[in-house]
Amino acid sequence: MKQRIRPYQLVIGLGVVLALYGIASGVLPLITDWFDDSVRQREVFIDIPGSWKLVFYTVIPVLFVYGGYTFAMRVKNWERGMPDRRALTPQSLPRRLKDYRAGVYMQTLLRDPSAGVMHSLIYFSFLVLFAVTVVSQIQEQVPEGWKFLHGQTYQAYSFVGDAAGVVFVVGVGWALVRRYVVRPYRIRIKSKPEHATILGVFFLLGITGFVVEGLRIAFIGRPDYEKWSFIGYPLSWLFRNGDHLHGWYQVLWATHVMLFFTFLAILPITMIRHMFTSPLNMYLRDRERPKGAMKALPNLMETELETFGASTVEEFTWKQLLDTDACTMCGRCTSVCPAHATGKPLDPREIVLKSGEVMAMTGTPRVSPPLGVVPEITVTADSLFERITPEELWACTS
Repeated sequence: MKQRIRPYQLVIGLGVVLALYGIASGVLPLITDWFDDSVRQREVFIDIPGSWKLVFYTVIPVLFVYGGYTFAMRVKNWERGMPDRRALTPQSLPRRLKDYRAGVYMQTLLRDPSAGVMHSLIYFSFLVLFAVTVVSQIQEQVPEGWKFLHGQTYQAYSFVGDAAGVVFVVGVGWALVRRYVVRPYRIRIKSKPEHATILGVFFLLGITGFVVEGLRIAFIGRPDYEKWSFIGYPLSWLFRNGDHLHGWYQVLWATHVMLFFTFLAILPITMIRHMFTSPLNMYLRDRERPKGAMKALPNLMETELETFGASTVEEFTWKQLLDTDACTMCGRCTSVCPAHATGKPLDPREIVLKSGEVMAMTGTPRVSPPLGVVPEITVTADSLFERITPEELWACTS
């Protein structure tokens, strides 16, 4: 019988495909030597040594393979769970797509405007900036007759890129202020070093992107068509007569690229992976029961089952294990929990995170927990009671 391809193998395959695309992106221009001679356009890798480009197109594929494998091991951990019917049918497709859109558009998160708007500024501007980067790479790969990023199209491209960059920096700045200045209780108690790392990398990515753009425009002589880069062009005035402009441009370009490498490296092992897992979780959500309803227990007088509920990772369904990785640690569940509000030891967010810790620390191979934990916390057995106490569970008023 033909063996079915498992989900984690598909994720590894996706990483390999992206890596091959990265290699092809570096090799193809060397073979074709296609060049856009339009006046108003941007040359990719202008004034960047060939050895640096070699490093770029070597590291990127390696990081794609690393990211695919690391994320696949998380998926393999989900596969430890019991079956859960989530098959796609023609009847369920419209609902699935609607739920997916709700997740991507952050409809639930926007109920809290301070959190929802801030996340939207970061998420959607990041997607635009990612698209801007991909478009510049596509421009580099296509023949002369197909090149499109010149003239007014390039000017519009520059304007959109700068606008997205401003929104991104504002969103990340808002996140930094909210987490480390305003410090709402439900965020303050779960702030970890990885949050500072993530926000720091994001903020520096946005700032260095603008500085590199300003240096590039100054380096090419500040042509008028670059005025559509409404942030980069004014910045270029600061560097117009600067000494060692060539060297500063290369150093800042390398710094910006290293920050991007850092982002790719931490993506699958920190909480920012929820940019993938949360929409996936919404897409696969269960609508057979009312929202929030618990599954009914079997008739205890008639069933032959000896245990009920879950005490080990394998007794959860694969979808419930996915839920632990999709958790955004926002604390909204805890904030509306009546048991927690009255001072009982139950904290719903902690239950989810602790379940994820047991899953992560008992998998083969082990993966990073949903949120960083102190080194003193250990898990010695595949038992949820390694991290969750009976007092927490019995405090539930449901």
